[in-house]
Amino acid sequence: MAKMRGGIRIGVSVSLQRDDALLSGLSGLGGVLRNAVGEAGEAAAAEARRLAPVRTGRLRDSIGCAVSEGENGSVQAAVGTNVPYAAAQELGTAKRPGKHFLERGMAAAGAALKR
Repeated sequence: MAKMRGGIRIGVSVSLQRDDALLSGLSGLGGVLRNAVGEAGEAAAAEARRLAPVRTGRLRDSIGCAVSEGENGSVQAAVGTNVPYAAAQELGTAKRPGKHFLERGMAAAGAALKR
């Protein structure tokens, strides 16, 4: 997993809270929720790496996933990169459209989880 420290961080995330209807059925199951969110995040990161534009491979190789737990009981997977030019690649510039590799990676992973 690529470390996401320093630099410009761009990414997408998914978060579930313990008071959601889904979580009420998971109470008492320990790390089940964290594992499920982590697997979804890793799937999104893998798809984002597949979709990322490649010139040198630095951007693709920097994409990672970090799972965290909030004070309110939420579990979050953040998928992103800290490569300085990632925002321009993801969102585009005045002269070039964005590639939306992070957004499309998260959408593809979400669609795969629904199957």
